[in-house]
Amino acid sequence: MARSDSITWFMLGVAQLLLGEALLNAGTSDLLAQMIQLSGGGTIALGIYFLLFLARHESEFATAYNKAEKMVLEVNPDTGQKELVDNSPKALKAAWYALPVGMTFIGLLAWLVA
Repeated sequence: MARSDSITWFMLGVAQLLLGEALLNAGTSDLLAQMIQLSGGGTIALGIYFLLFLARHESEFATAYNKAEKMVLEVNPDTGQKELVDNSPKALKAAWYALPVGMTFIGLLAWLVA
């Protein structure tokens, strides 16, 4: 599964879309607001790119140590080789993915309604 990096890009893109919409409604320069919205669309495109790139190359990233994911290096008793093991609880991992995805979805709905 792709890491949370692409979710961060989606959240930033939605924030730029909402900011651009707020600037349009506030009566500021239309050019500035549209540029912010266009850059928000580009940020969402970056999120899609990173999501696809990480999903396509997951095997290369699976063996890499990522301190943010709280992986530990353990020795496999059967083979004697060192393996990276993620020992964080499943509920915590689900929350770290569900909250940003939920916030992004709500933000996209707010942008579509506005």
